[in-house]
Amino acid sequence: MIPPSVTAARAKEIPHHRTPEFRALTQKVHEQLKNIFCTSHDVYSMTCSGSGAMEASVVSLLSPGDVVLCVNAGKFGHRWVDLCKRYGMEVIELVVPRGETLDPAELQNALRQKPNIKAVFTQLTETSTGVTFDLEAMGKMISGTDAIFVVDAISGLAADRFLPDAWGVDVVVTGSQKALMLPPGLAFISLSQKAWKCVETSTCPKYYFDLKRYRKGHDQGDHPFTPAIGLYIQLEESLRLLQEETIEHIWRRHEILARATRAGMEALGLQLFAKRSSNALTAVYMPTHVDAKAMINIMKTELGVTVAGGQDELKDKIFRIAHLGYIDRFDILAAVGSVEIALSHLGEKGSLGKGITAAQKILAEPF
Repeated sequence: MIPPSVTAARAKEIPHHRTPEFRALTQKVHEQLKNIFCTSHDVYSMTCSGSGAMEASVVSLLSPGDVVLCVNAGKFGHRWVDLCKRYGMEVIELVVPRGETLDPAELQNALRQKPNIKAVFTQLTETSTGVTFDLEAMGKMISGTDAIFVVDAISGLAADRFLPDAWGVDVVVTGSQKALMLPPGLAFISLSQKAWKCVETSTCPKYYFDLKRYRKGHDQGDHPFTPAIGLYIQLEESLRLLQEETIEHIWRRHEILARATRAGMEALGLQLFAKRSSNALTAVYMPTHVDAKAMINIMKTELGVTVAGGQDELKDKIFRIAHLGYIDRFDILAAVGSVEIALSHLGEKGSLGKGITAAQKILAEPF
């Protein structure tokens, strides 16, 4: 969902990307993004999806044969594994049962056993399960080693509380279409000085995703390739809205929306899937006797509410409700209410109103 003023910004005239006007815009948004990233390091932008910035962090920091550790707790944790293997890294995979979070002791043990680990890859929020990780604890362990700490924050940035500089995170990746309230098409990445030292020694083949290209001319607002100019114009407006709200208030808003959603689901007798839930989305077990496709279809076609199903091995086992970005209190009430109605249509009687009542009690709290 996109704020109306951000949508309207698409109607503005598009300047050429080598003009002083666009360079000034780029410099402005890159500086403002530091506040959303909660970092003092430069933030770079790329015209691609968040996965493109994930790939950039692999090919620009590493060399074939490097030993890396990937936390695989879902579909997007597996994406780190796949990316690193494609470029010839030796991958140590910490597999976490779906719906659970990583025990920091497992990470500490792996770092001790393999002191030559070059990088640790994980998520802030594993979107496929709704789990968020204790990055502060992980960062403390990693910062005492030579390894760099790389975090995919595509779903979690500006939803879950995240302090990368204070927590020892070296690389942060995100995309435009989540809490930044934009259409898809832009990705963003920040690197610590420790990470830039790895960039200087990387031998992976790369061209479009070579971060050295993005650093060159960054201070002057230049891009190495033609950027998605219209999205930058919209980004200026979305950042204006986020700056006005402040990051602490944004985190508070997401936390309330998340608690209300989870309270609504539990009041309906549904079980939450994630053991350590993110403020970006809530994953819920599908009742075993309910047809998952039928429920999601009723919500979408009859009630106008779209929720996501499970991915890969979780297909038809869970559904996921987003509560990030431009979503507000009444969107949550609509989502909870539509779950009630869909379940009622599928034979689950006696639940109408219970979820909404539980959610309202939390949504009454001030942001």
